[in-house]
Amino acid sequence: MKKLSAAFSYIFSDKEWFNKVLVGGFFFLLIPFGIGIVMLNGFMDEFVTGLQRGDKAMPYWRNYQTVLQKGLKKSLFSMMALATIYIALLLGQVAFTPSSAIQMLVIFLTINTVQITRSFDLISLVLSLPLLLIAVSIGWMWIVVGWPLLIFLAMLVQAYLFAHKS
Repeated sequence: MKKLSAAFSYIFSDKEWFNKVLVGGFFFLLIPFGIGIVMLNGFMDEFVTGLQRGDKAMPYWRNYQTVLQKGLKKSLFSMMALATIYIALLLGQVAFTPSSAIQMLVIFLTINTVQITRSFDLISLVLSLPLLLIAVSIGWMWIVVGWPLLIFLAMLVQAYLFAHKS
């Protein structure tokens, strides 16, 4: 639990955390179009690099060229996973129910985070998976903008847990 508390403390100690999460939430909405996952992956890569360097704040979105370049490099796997999901849905191989959509999104985001951080440990998974599942499951009750913000916040916490070695 100390690790989870440290993750939230790190994110909320950034004076501009809300603006950064707001922009991340916007890009989360663009995942189905491809550009969203590219930008999110670029930001997450910058976030993880900053953690490993010991930065005290999250990266800025205004470094959009760096975020985009890093995102393009980190997104090949994600784009293939999205394409696979789309093909499975189009061919009717996956039943699209609210429950299956939640599960697919949580699994996709978790695998994506592990791919970005290049790190995995069971404790981080046990701490972050329920958090991400709750964010995806109940986030829709917020206003339209609130749902992606909550999910992006959970993604940042998950990235912190996987990347931060304490």
